[in-house]
Amino acid sequence: MDPASLAATAMTVVSPYLAEFGADAAKEVASSAGKSVWDWIKGKLTSAAGQEAVADMARAPAESENAQALQAALTKALKDPDALAALAKLLGEQGVAISTQSATVIGDSNKTAQASGGSTVNIR
Repeated sequence: MDPASLAATAMTVVSPYLAEFGADAAKEVASSAGKSVWDWIKGKLTSAAGQEAVADMARAPAESENAQALQAALTKALKDPDALAALAKLLGEQGVAISTQSATVIGDSNKTAQASGGSTVNIR
């Protein structure tokens, strides 16, 4: 998995944890995985820029620029293969599906599609 994709996956887990939910059930589901991943991110982003991104996201998680800054800082940190593997393992332990897909298309007039999670794609 590439750092940018893994960072985006982590953000989808952390964002609900940081945002306020109306339903207690949603809070409970998000809190376990979200808290674990959030704690990992906070421990990993120790540079000044990383700490600023963490603080801004914690202060105002609904602000898209805060999420973008945190994701960018996390992507940079995940260029370290050990960090990448550690976060992928943590997400897997939390039941977060991590999948990658790629397609290499060469030539003209090609058609391609990808599906995951039992989806079906028809190309005509």
